[in-house]
Amino acid sequence: MRLRIHHPLFAGFLGVIGLLVVLIVLLVGSGVRRELRATFQAEIGRHLALGATILSTSSGASADSLARVITRRIGYRVSLISTDGVVLGDSFVDPANLAAVENHLERPEVAAAVRGERTSFVERPSATVGDALLYGARMTTLDGEPVVLRIAAPQDDISSSVARVQRSVAFAGLLAMVVALVAAYALSVAFARPLVALADRARRLTEGDVTSTVPRSRVVELQEVAVAFNRLSDELRARLSELGRERDEMQALIDCMAEGVVALTEDARVQRTNRTARDLLHLPETPPGAAIGTLIRHPELRRALEESVERPLPSREIEIGGRHLLLASRPLDQGGSVTTFLDISEIRRLEQVRTDFVANASHELKTPLTSIRGFAEMLVDDDPPDEIRRQFSTAIRNNTLRLQRLVDDLLDLSRLESGGWAAGTEPVDIRDAVEEAWELVAPQAKPELEFTVEGDGVALGDRQGLVQVFRNLLENALRHTDDGGRVRVRIAAKDAGRLVQVEVTDDGEGIPARALPRIFERFYRADSSRARDFGGTGLGLAIVKHLVGAMAGDVRVVSELGRGTTFTVTLPTERQRDAS
Repeated sequence: MRLRIHHPLFAGFLGVIGLLVVLIVLLVGSGVRRELRATFQAEIGRHLALGATILSTSSGASADSLARVITRRIGYRVSLISTDGVVLGDSFVDPANLAAVENHLERPEVAAAVRGERTSFVERPSATVGDALLYGARMTTLDGEPVVLRIAAPQDDISSSVARVQRSVAFAGLLAMVVALVAAYALSVAFARPLVALADRARRLTEGDVTSTVPRSRVVELQEVAVAFNRLSDELRARLSELGRERDEMQALIDCMAEGVVALTEDARVQRTNRTARDLLHLPETPPGAAIGTLIRHPELRRALEESVERPLPSREIEIGGRHLLLASRPLDQGGSVTTFLDISEIRRLEQVRTDFVANASHELKTPLTSIRGFAEMLVDDDPPDEIRRQFSTAIRNNTLRLQRLVDDLLDLSRLESGGWAAGTEPVDIRDAVEEAWELVAPQAKPELEFTVEGDGVALGDRQGLVQVFRNLLENALRHTDDGGRVRVRIAAKDAGRLVQVEVTDDGEGIPARALPRIFERFYRADSSRARDFGGTGLGLAIVKHLVGAMAGDVRVVSELGRGTTFTVTLPTERQRDAS
């Protein structure tokens, strides 16, 4: 059974006040009875003195008649008893029955008077009449003989007076108790209200509401409790704020990590993830507590995560959706595990690029070297005619030039990729740079090929770098354009003059759609046989991309097989630099 705190307080007040009222009634009744008895005894003493005077002044009258005379005077029963206990007269006993009345010598009051006590009082039930009486006795004389004068007064007046006083006191006590109980109830409620408020704030605190405070109280002890509770709430709020800030900072740090992080509970449920992990594993924004088996569909990854909460696992590499992830798990002391994911796809791609580069570079170097060695051996070992000797020498020279071009391109590409080349920031006339590049490649052009330049513009960049860019693009166009074809360069301003756009278009064989995403990779050729026949190294477009990027530009390609190719170079202008 649940009780409000003011209920036992009120019950306690009720018990205490009720007990006090009962004690007051009893004590008042006892005191009144004692006072009334003393008063009554004094009155009986006066009556005894009056009776003794009557007896001493009377002569010749019988003891019974004198007892009745005194009774008429005082209104109480009067008995005259000899010193040997014989009842000589009694106002309440018929004279004819006096002989049958028992000896009164053993009566306490009679015995005390016979012993010589001036006046003795005894309260006891009467053996003759059966009522509770107050007996008063004293020695006196009748006709010169000693007799005991005894007066017996009933206690009804005392009892009724005490009862009336007790009733009055009880009524007054009840009224006082009602008033006191009302005040006690009000006080108990007033005392209980701060405790109820404290309990309510404590309940809110357990529910996470740390902003509630306990109101002030006029009771010192309750005020001290309220102050302590409010201080506890303030400290708890500060600690929670600090913990929340630390949690947010930790989550921000985890989210900024390049590695994906997945924290699991001991039953393989998600406890925390960071943004990188959600992106790598394609996880939705799930609340904590979701089973990892319901989120991960990849069987090997799901199995690895479920096993990580049971035992330590060595690092392993897993391929998911074309991405290579390096997985490492570590169990936690309190149960669960933390698994990290590192995307090594770029590392694997670079390793493959390096492998391809070594293979391609070896192949590209081996081909002209083999030709040079073969022609040189034939010239040394044989004695060919002059015409053949001249052809062999020309082939050796061409392959040597090809080797030189390949080495130069490799050195240029290495310098660009390592950051060893810094682009200039000077205004460059695009038309002049295109025409200079054309002069360098014109000897390679077929006799019937048409070349045109349209428009003009000024870009902010490195002049020699731009000349090399356009030279490589023009060489690429010449290499893939047949005799009678056309190469056109168009220069135009874009974006309100903040950019200049250069399009190098040919109507040659075009590039297959499958080859377009890789066209700027090193040593990649859309048509290897044709490019090799025309002396291409496979590095020109890679150099173009690096040079344009170093000058804060962009290069794109659009091509359709059999209908030609367009390379678009976009560069910043002088106006853009001024605006910035």
